[in-house]
Amino acid sequence: MAGQAHTVNSEHSKLCMHKWVDDLYEEHKYVTFDYPKIGAARSLSANSLSHIWYNIADKMLSDQVGDNRRYCKLHFGVPILRGECEKFRSAYDKAIKPFDYSIKLQLMDFWPVTSIMSREQMGRYLTAVQIHYASNHALVLESRGEFNELQRKAGGNV
Repeated sequence: MAGQAHTVNSEHSKLCMHKWVDDLYEEHKYVTFDYPKIGAARSLSANSLSHIWYNIADKMLSDQVGDNRRYCKLHFGVPILRGECEKFRSAYDKAIKPFDYSIKLQLMDFWPVTSIMSREQMGRYLTAVQIHYASNHALVLESRGEFNELQRKAGGNV
């Protein structure tokens, strides 16, 4: 579990975290933790918008569902995180980097990238995605009402 993030957002997850810390201490008698991140890393709107864009790109480019999500995670998300997070770079370089490109793309279905980005990183990621599709595919990514529909369904809490 080394290097794994834990989110505490309920009594149950708090109890699980306490148990995990107790178990670590009993086993090692010395445990150090980084200062925790307080609050959600970013809004649901950034997550929702990226998924709307992936779907638009898949449809407009006649790609299989998920192809553009995998591509964007690998080509835009991975470089951002590798450049800014030593733990991510080390883990990625050991676990993913040795594989051929086609396998790397497949592994993006299972490897966390955008879900662990900060708001600022996600903003840069979304900008890179827009620039890529506009420059390389003449595709302007916008929500075309899908984002507004998500907001309406969530009562404006997206």
